[in-house]
Amino acid sequence: KSRFNEMFGDVILNEKEWKVSKWNEILTIRNGKNQKQVEDADGKFPIYGSGGIMGYAKDWIVKKNSVIIGRKGNINKPILVRENFWNVDTAFGLEPVLEKINSEYLFYFCQLYNFEKLNKAVTIPSLTKSDLLNISIPLPPLALQNEFADFVALVDKSQ
Repeated sequence: KSRFNEMFGDVILNEKEWKVSKWNEILTIRNGKNQKQVEDADGKFPIYGSGGIMGYAKDWIVKKNSVIIGRKGNINKPILVRENFWNVDTAFGLEPVLEKINSEYLFYFCQLYNFEKLNKAVTIPSLTKSDLLNISIPLPPLALQNEFADFVALVDKSQ
């Protein structure tokens, strides 16, 4: 995370004054679906909830290199998924428009963003698609985002 801050500054405050876009301009939100009918031990696509893998399916909803966030319950724990996947109905799949935003940058932004402030429920934390599409995100040049992603890949490879 320190490399992210070095390169982009505090993205919540946008201290480096990057151009700002709304999520509806830079990503597609895929609603999840109930996994009961598609769960298959022989499936090759992971079924994700906001807490991680819950099973496997033979079909997928969200493209690889997307971020999953909880729609209900666990809303502040994003996961970057590097393969096509099925998301359950209590989670959203965030598919970045790769010509505008790098999935690694989106993931790190989601880790820093406080989704609790969009919470619509008292008992079980809950997010709406329309609120998410309205989130503002600073967009550094794509080349810089890609440089950060390359750095993360190198670090991951060395571990």
